[in-house]
Amino acid sequence: MFEQGGIRTLMALGLLGIVNVGLALADSPTAPTSPCAQTSAQQAKSLADVLYEQGEYQRAGECYEAAGESSRAQLAYLKAAGPNSESAARGLREERDAAKALITQVQRAFRRDH
Repeated sequence: MFEQGGIRTLMALGLLGIVNVGLALADSPTAPTSPCAQTSAQQAKSLADVLYEQGEYQRAGECYEAAGESSRAQLAYLKAAGPNSESAARGLREERDAAKALITQVQRAFRRDH
C-alpha cells in the first residue's frame, strides 16, 4: 500500500512539474510599450516589415497591429508561436521522460527493500 501511495505522490509531483513548465511558458514578463505604438501607421508598417524579415515575429506583429494591419499581425504572431510551441512540447516530453525514469527508480528501490 505504501508503494502505491509513494508512486501516486511521485506521479503527482511529476504532473505538477509539467503544469509549472506550461505556466512558466505562459507567464512571460511584461514587455515595455512597443515603439510602433508611438509612430505613424506607415512607420509602424515599415518597421514591422523589417522586423518580420529579421525573424522577430512577435515584435513585427505588434507593429503590424499599430499600423492597423491585423491580418499581417496575426500571421506574424502565428510564426512567433510556432517555435515556442515546439520548444514547449519538447520540454514537456523531457519532463515526462524524467518523471517516468524517476518512477522506475523508485519502484526498483521499493522492490530491493522488500
